[in-house]
Amino acid sequence: MMNPFEALEYVQDIYKTYVFTFQKFKNPTIQNWVHDRIGEGTLLWKEPFIQLNRRFEKGDTLQELIYRGLLHPGVLKVFTKKAGDRNAEPVSPYKHQSDAIRSILADGENTVVTTGTSSGKSFTFYMPIVSECLKMKDAGLSGIKAIIVYPMNALANSQYEDMANRLQNSGLRITLYTGDTKNSLDEAKSTFLETTGRKEPWDSEVLSRHEIQSNPPDILLTNYVMLELLLTRFEDRALFPPEHKGRLKFLVLDEVHTYSGKKGADVACLIRRLKQHTGTIGTLRCIGTSATVQSAEARMPES
Repeated sequence: MMNPFEALEYVQDIYKTYVFTFQKFKNPTIQNWVHDRIGEGTLLWKEPFIQLNRRFEKGDTLQELIYRGLLHPGVLKVFTKKAGDRNAEPVSPYKHQSDAIRSILADGENTVVTTGTSSGKSFTFYMPIVSECLKMKDAGLSGIKAIIVYPMNALANSQYEDMANRLQNSGLRITLYTGDTKNSLDEAKSTFLETTGRKEPWDSEVLSRHEIQSNPPDILLTNYVMLELLLTRFEDRALFPPEHKGRLKFLVLDEVHTYSGKKGADVACLIRRLKQHTGTIGTLRCIGTSATVQSAEARMPES
């Protein structure tokens, strides 16, 4: 495990070396003053901030949720402690993760998950999504079952890489559909090594627009601007064909607090149009996640 203090010292030394490559002082008094302040740690950086966080409470195990009929048994091979290793030990959900799974699947409720950074918010929606996709696959139902909307492509890229790795050999397919998505498979493969560091794609990946349009994946990651285009562009009409009416089960808005003001109003209208377009009015389960939304109690003024 990385020692954070050693890592900090290493970064500080590298940065100090970088600064001294272009800062030269002819006046020895000024030079000594700068060196003294750097040595004291008050000129180039502040002292490290240390905060201790309590462990998150453990929730129901995946095996318990499967036994109760909430999750498909296949999730044990997808959500392992080592991503992509289907024989590794399954993860142990936190309480807020198992609570979210029950809210989404057992109660069929629209759900907002607000919990701290690095608390596994993505698993709160990916677990029920993958479970339902596996059930629909067993029933022979194709098409897009979940749309996950990220406010920034960088967030989508990170989550896509992890989930595509986890879904290999599961029979499910996932895609990242943004303005950067290449038109043809040949175009996508020409830059694949440069963008991913991998020579070959996993069997779970759908890389090009032509593939997405000809054979829509189970899970689609995008941003809200691109989702707007998917509902209006003629070439994307095949993503939600009439025979797939009602098959879209989940819409996720990651970092839901970013959709406020005019942008929030635009997205609200977009969601209504998506429901109408896909025939999911009254059935689509909407999920939001955020690390910055405060509880009602936290916003109440002191008496």
